[in-house]
Amino acid sequence: MAVTVRAESHGGSLLILAELRPKQREFHLYSLTLPNGGVDGIGIPTRIRAEGGLRATGPATTRAKTRVLRPAGLDVGLPVYEDGVVTLELTVRRVEGTDSARVFVTYGACSETAGCLPPVRDREVPLRLGTADY
Repeated sequence: MAVTVRAESHGGSLLILAELRPKQREFHLYSLTLPNGGVDGIGIPTRIRAEGGLRATGPATTRAKTRVLRPAGLDVGLPVYEDGVVTLELTVRRVEGTDSARVFVTYGACSETAGCLPPVRDREVPLRLGTADY
């Protein structure tokens, strides 16, 4: 999974945008709505959080469309995102006196025919905060 993270200012709000791009065809990123323990213990929900110079002001969101994936040989339906790049949005506020932040992304992906990839928990992405736009 390729992951890129950036901060943008939109209409007076500061957003952390994390783009997650599956590198393998037919693998789908688990949804933000997947329960913390997965479905019957299968799957890991997609998560994003910020530390250091940023604090979240609400939950992460995405405009990506979900569907139910049913991996071969398993009797479960897993909420995943459709093919393509998934952009997570996290609205944050700056903490005074800091110019850097850390963003952590947790994710996993599964295929209907090729199994599931090992989960990635709290992948740290350093983020340097400029002063002009925030």
